[in-house]
Amino acid sequence: MADLSGANVYALFVEPSYERQGIGRSLHNTMMDRFFGAGVPEVWLSTDPDTRAESFYRRAGWVANGRRPNGEIRFTMSRERWLTSKWSRT
Repeated sequence: MADLSGANVYALFVEPSYERQGIGRSLHNTMMDRFFGAGVPEVWLSTDPDTRAESFYRRAGWVANGRRPNGEIRFTMSRERWLTSKWSRT
């Protein structure tokens, strides 16, 4: 789930029986291409620390920018960073 107007990713989940098949990465990349293709300059999300999600976003090139009041890590991804990311398809 992504919000173009808020430049925010709410959720990205893969059914456990389909994990580790590249589906999450494909969904992530499609979502990022959609954000940046729509002219969004930077996207943000948050996730709990020490989780598989945190590792996933770090591998994808997201940058941690502190903590939210609820303790989640806040990450950002700029259009420029995405376009030079090893995950970007463009």
